[in-house]
Amino acid sequence: MVRRIREIHTDSRGAYGARRTTEKLRSLGRVVNRKRVARIMREREITGITRRKSWSLTKQDRTAPPAPDLIP
Repeated sequence: MVRRIREIHTDSRGAYGARRTTEKLRSLGRVVNRKRVARIMREREITGITRRKSWSLTKQDRTAPPAPDLIP
């Protein structure tokens, strides 16, 4: 079971966590519980990652003068 979990994790380039790994194992015909997969992954320090870009919509105008200090 551990070997299959590692294979699925490396095939996903480290992105899959316990939930997606469990779904993949079930689609392959294994009868497995999510909590068991999570425990096995936790014991062997296998963690999923998030591959999302952070978007910044506001761009700072570097040529603008700083705002005046209004507090006396």
